[in-house]
Amino acid sequence: MKRGYVLGSQSLRRRIVEGFITTSATDLSFFSNGDHAGQFRDRSLEARIQPASMDLVCGDEAFVLDGVVFGPEAEKTVYARLLELPRRRRQKVSLAGGFEMKRGFTYLLPLEERITFKKNEWIKSSPKSTMGRLFPKNRLFVDYNPCIDEANSVYRPDTPLQSWLLVQPGPINLIAHPGTAFNQVRFFHGVDARLTTAEILALSAEQPLLYTRDADGTLTPVQLFFQDGLQIHLDGQGKHTSGIVGLRVRQNPMPIDLHPDKVGTYAAEDFFEPLVQRDHRPLHLEHGEHYLLASKEVMRIPPGFNVELQRYSRVGFSGAVDQAGFIDPGFQADLVFEYTPDEPTGVELRDGMPMSRVDVFRNELPDKVYGEQSGSHYQGQVGPKTAKYFAPLDHAFAAGNIQKLSRDVLVQDARILLQQRTMKEGFEFIDGTKISSLEAAVAQGFFQSRYDCETDPLVLQPIPYILIFGNDETVFTYVRAENIRDYGDARLFGKHSLGVGGHIGRNDAPDYLQRCLERELNEEVAITGNTTSPYLAGTLMCYDKPVDRVHFGLIYVFSTDGSITPCETALHSGRLEPLANVMHDEHSAQKYETWSKALLPHLPAFYKIATHNKQVI
Repeated sequence: MKRGYVLGSQSLRRRIVEGFITTSATDLSFFSNGDHAGQFRDRSLEARIQPASMDLVCGDEAFVLDGVVFGPEAEKTVYARLLELPRRRRQKVSLAGGFEMKRGFTYLLPLEERITFKKNEWIKSSPKSTMGRLFPKNRLFVDYNPCIDEANSVYRPDTPLQSWLLVQPGPINLIAHPGTAFNQVRFFHGVDARLTTAEILALSAEQPLLYTRDADGTLTPVQLFFQDGLQIHLDGQGKHTSGIVGLRVRQNPMPIDLHPDKVGTYAAEDFFEPLVQRDHRPLHLEHGEHYLLASKEVMRIPPGFNVELQRYSRVGFSGAVDQAGFIDPGFQADLVFEYTPDEPTGVELRDGMPMSRVDVFRNELPDKVYGEQSGSHYQGQVGPKTAKYFAPLDHAFAAGNIQKLSRDVLVQDARILLQQRTMKEGFEFIDGTKISSLEAAVAQGFFQSRYDCETDPLVLQPIPYILIFGNDETVFTYVRAENIRDYGDARLFGKHSLGVGGHIGRNDAPDYLQRCLERELNEEVAITGNTTSPYLAGTLMCYDKPVDRVHFGLIYVFSTDGSITPCETALHSGRLEPLANVMHDEHSAQKYETWSKALLPHLPAFYKIATHNKQVI
C-alpha cells in the first residue's frame, strides 16, 4: 500500500480552485511567470498558503460562551449545538474594528473556510507559531466530526463542512479582527504519513535533521536520540543569546493587537522577563507560569518532509511543552518551547536535558518552502524568540551583561526634576540661588537597576556632566571608545564629546553629587596643574534619541591651568581644543553626540563662568 503524505502548497491551491476549500477570496487567478509563478495573485490569500499547511481565518463575528464548553458531535453541526445553549450563555459579538479577547473567557469563532473532504483525506490543526508564543488555547471544531483538532472524510464525505475555532486566551489578552489567523491545518492523504525510527535514521544519514551551532555559527550534525520519537533537548546556556535562556510571561493587562499593522510594534520586555544563565545554575521555573525556552539543537527540515513537536512528552517534566508544534518544510533554526509546567512544585531544568520529541512526516514536495518565500518570521531564529508582534529582543541589553547596565543607579521622579526647569528641552542656566534646591532634589532620589530604568520615562537618571576649560580659551574634547566592554552604551560609539560624567552609584554616598564628580574625573582624565572647583551652570534635557530621554543633565564647569589626558579606556582620545575651532567646526552636527551639540552655543558663557570661579582645589 502506498504510504500516506501531507499535501504541499500547490495541492492546497488546487483544493481551493476546485472548491474543496471555500474562502471569501474572489480572485483565484495565478501568476503565470516570474518569481511567483503558480501562486495566487491575491497576496492575502497566498499568504495563507504555507509549504505544508493552510491558515484558517476568522469571520466577522464570534460567540462568548458562559459555562461548560461543549464539543463537536457526529450528528450535528457546531452551530446547531451552539443554539442548544441558553441565550445568555452564548453572547454574539462583532470582530469588526477589533475585539478584545480576555483571559478567563471562552470564545467560539466561526472560521471563513468550509472544507469538503476527498476520500482517504483528513486534517489536523495546530496553533500558528505566532499564536503559540502568546499562549492561548485553540481547538478546531468541524461540523459532524466528533474529534477536536482533527477531522476526516469518514463522517460526512462530499459535503462542505463549516470549521470553527474555540479560543481561550492565556496570560496575554488579544485583540482579534476579521481575517485573523489563529491556527493552521495540514491535509493528510492516506495513512502512515509519519516516518518510522528506521526511516528517520535513513533520512538523517543523507540530510541531517539536527545540528549544533559552534561559536562561529557553523552547524555540525549531532547524534540522534530516539524514544518514541526524535528527542529534542534544552539550551540552558544561552551562548548565542548573551546568556538569555528563557522568557517568563509577565502579568500585563494590556492586550496584543493581532492586526497585521501591529507586527513588530510591541516591546518584548514589557510582556516577558528575561531569564539569564548565571554560573551554570539550573533554570528554576514555577508551577503554572508560562515560559519561552529554546532547543539545544538547530533543526533543518528537508523540503519533502515536515515535523511536529509533541505537545506533551513523558521524556521531560509534566506540562505543555509546546503550543504550536507544527513546522513546515524548509525550516532551519532553533526550536522554541512554549512551556507551562504543571508539576505540583517548581521545577529545575538543566542544560541539555530532554524536553520533548518530534515526529517526522512525509510531505508532498511543495512549490515553496519555509522562509522569506512564505513570509516567515522565524527562519533562522536563535534562542527563545517572541511572537512576530514584538520588536526583536536585544539580547545583550536584556541580559544586563554590560557591566554599566547591570548596576544600580540613582534616579528621581521625572516630575520633581523637570519642575526645576522652565524650558521643556535644551540647556537652561540656573539661578545661583536655586542650586542647593536642585542638588537636594537629586540627592533625595532612589536607586534602580540601570537595566530597568533605561527605558522608563517616569523616572530620570541625573548625570553630572563636567566641561573642563583651559585658561587659554580652550575646552577639553574627546572621542568615545568603540568597544562595548569598555564603554557599555553602543548608542554613543565613536561620537565626539565635550564633557565627562556618568551615573550616580550607591558607593557615591553620602555626598552623592560631590563624590560622583570626583570619581568620574579621577576615572576618566588625568589633570596636571591647578583646578577650580566644579560649578553647576545649569541643566539639560534632550529628547532626540532614547538614550537622551531618560537622563537629566547637571552641567558643571571648571578650569585648569595644567594639561589633560584621557586615562579611561572609554575615552579613545582627547585634548584641549581652542573654543573657536570647536564652535566653528562645520562638521559638528555629525561629529558630536546630542548633549555636546546642545551645549556648543554656550561655550563662551561656560568659559566665563569656569575661569571667573577663583576657588582653587
